Amino acid sequence: MCFLYPINLILDNKPCVVIGGGMVACRKIKGLIDANAKITVIAPKLNDELQILQAENLFVWLKKSYEYGDIKNYILAICATDDEEINHLAANEAKTEHILINVVDRLPLCDFAMPAVIRRGNLLITSSTNGKSPAMAREIKRELEDFIDRGYAPFIEKLAVLRQEAASVIPTFRQREDFWRKVLNRDIMILIHKGKVKEAEDKIRNAISSFRA
Repeated sequence: MCFLYPINLILDNKPCVVIGGGMVACRKIKGLIDANAKITVIAPKLNDELQILQAENLFVWLKKSYEYGDIKNYILAICATDDEEINHLAANEAKTEHILINVVDRLPLCDFAMPAVIRRGNLLITSSTNGKSPAMAREIKRELEDFIDRGYAPFIEKLAVLRQEAASVIPTFRQREDFWRKVLNRDIMILIHKGKVKEAEDKIRNAISSFRA
């Protein structure tokens, strides 16, 4: 049994490759687009949605079937095909070249598993079942989406400003850590959940002012 170590990769403008041009590959490509990765897609054909994305120059398309040696210049690879020979060949190349790879629905061939993702601006929430049931991870994601969409994402931008204000008056990391543990409490989270973002912001700003005093 393998156990996953959670990590959020910074892929901004980093070269990533996706093998495949169907529906599953499309989902993975859109995730890489959201992460601002520099994407190359290797596939003899693309589905309709990917054709639109490619026409918008959101990725480079190599119109061919994968061959050994095609992924050696990338830092991350995703293989989304139904061809077991290609799956194993790409996994072997990735291992040789020390490239992180995910072979969709083939966990033993993977270096990482793809979680179900909720992205709302700077808020990123993932759910995973240790690769055992992606369908369950997607259902958990759906249940979380309604809960998350009620104010949390908009508040993150305000919280970034408040954090800077707090840092200007609270001198040490330990003091700042204690401050946020006390201030960002359940009462504040309930206000955010209810969409009362301004009220939550005012309460935190008052706490910062009290510390200054």
